[in-house]
Amino acid sequence: MFGRTIIIMAILTTLTAAAAHDSDSYRQLLIQYRCPVVDRLEQIYETGGPSDDQDRFLIIDFRNRPQDYVQCVFDTRTKMLCEASSGFFYTEPRSYWLPPQAVAALARLGFSTDDSAGNFRIWFDVADPPDFNAIADFMLKALHDGYGARADMALRFSAPFAPHATSTCIPLS
Repeated sequence: MFGRTIIIMAILTTLTAAAAHDSDSYRQLLIQYRCPVVDRLEQIYETGGPSDDQDRFLIIDFRNRPQDYVQCVFDTRTKMLCEASSGFFYTEPRSYWLPPQAVAALARLGFSTDDSAGNFRIWFDVADPPDFNAIADFMLKALHDGYGARADMALRFSAPFAPHATSTCIPLS
């Protein structure tokens, strides 16, 4: 019984240390990338009209892994659709699937886990005024937990209404 308790305590200590490391790596990712994401979301939200709605999106991916991405689009000024890549659209015929632990991480964030016809999706309401920090944090959390994004990785941004970041955002410290 004593030996089993020591093993359980060792496992819990390892899990706690891993969770702390994971939390720190997410915070570092926020420090590195929150401002450019917030800035682009603000630009997208303020630009365009109803005829331009299909261009009111932001895609964030990796330079060397374009199959792994998170994209969000302002469907209206009060609704947003976010998708996390499932691998469904990467090759034809399909040859890429996300590992089960990545799918589980995205599910914990609220994404659907049905990839039989496309990407993992989540719809949510956009506040008035929008909380761009919360949207940016959500996108970066999905990239961190689902695809292993870290602060030292080069992320790419695609946004027709926000091709470049401005310097209006105050960095997280």
